[in-house]
Amino acid sequence: MAKQPACPLSAGELEFFTEGCNRFDRGAFWHAHESWEDLWNMLKARDAPSQDILLIQGLIQTAALLLHHERKNSIGIVKQWAKLHPKLEGWNLAWGLDIATHLETIETYVKDVDMWALVASDHQLPQA
Repeated sequence: MAKQPACPLSAGELEFFTEGCNRFDRGAFWHAHESWEDLWNMLKARDAPSQDILLIQGLIQTAALLLHHERKNSIGIVKQWAKLHPKLEGWNLAWGLDIATHLETIETYVKDVDMWALVASDHQLPQA
């Protein structure tokens, strides 16, 4: 089921979102996670719609999954996928990102477990 459009972000929220996206695209997954966690806390503090809070949490978890991929941690990848998939499933576009394409790409890293043919830092967030 498709999600409702994500709520607009305030200037401060947008700053953390953009910072996280830039860090993610540079392959700095831990730092992207940190930026997006600040945004996640801001969204919770202002009682943003739960779907938006879960959306950013799913993005945080994709950063964690790719960090696990870099470290060849199969269990970590599988666990993160199980958590993030339901949070991002059903999204098409949000905050300028193509979430559906992002989710499809992240799944390729899950399927790459124990083969390690993919390079996590090659993944860039798909723009809407």
